[in-house]
Amino acid sequence: MKHIFSFKVYAAAFHVKPMIRFYKYCEKLGQDVYIYGKNQVKQVHKMSDWLTLLIDNLSKGDECLVVVEGSRAGQLRKSFSFA
Repeated sequence: MKHIFSFKVYAAAFHVKPMIRFYKYCEKLGQDVYIYGKNQVKQVHKMSDWLTLLIDNLSKGDECLVVVEGSRAGQLRKSFSFA
């Protein structure tokens, strides 16, 4: 059974290092990651896409939504305080 959780990333509070750690953990656990911003949803397939999409969305607005889908999404939520 898949679980979903989401959190907002704000431009004013954006830090690259925790975002890299978060995405690496998502990859390790095999979770699907999506970014919603500028009225469109993009699935993230690799680290470079993750950072590019986050920076692009945050440079054109002050927030974007990250959605994580997978059977271990709850574990990710507990592991990262910003989520």
